[in-house]
Amino acid sequence: MLRVLRFTTEAKAQLAELEAAPARHGALKQVRKALGFLQMNPAHPGLNTHEFTSLSTPERKMFEAYAQNQTPGATRIFWHYGPDEHDAEKKRIPVITIVAITPHPS
Repeated sequence: MLRVLRFTTEAKAQLAELEAAPARHGALKQVRKALGFLQMNPAHPGLNTHEFTSLSTPERKMFEAYAQNQTPGATRIFWHYGPDEHDAEKKRIPVITIVAITPHPS
């Protein structure tokens, strides 16, 4: 099931920062690939998606997906499910909210 990706203001700014940095072209390419996998299948093995418990709450689970791995400062994507939307015919549109795109703390 294809999901719609929505970005928080912070995530939009982080993506724009990546896009504006020619030296980070490789990381941008990997982030875009990871976002595509996330949109198609959040459990894609290449994402190594797992719950990020320190940011999760009882109301909303937060997840971390890998855009890069085994790289110093590897880029991670933090996201959660929802809130889902509905089209004109009241059909549910599943949404993933991208909260942050950030280097993994070393």
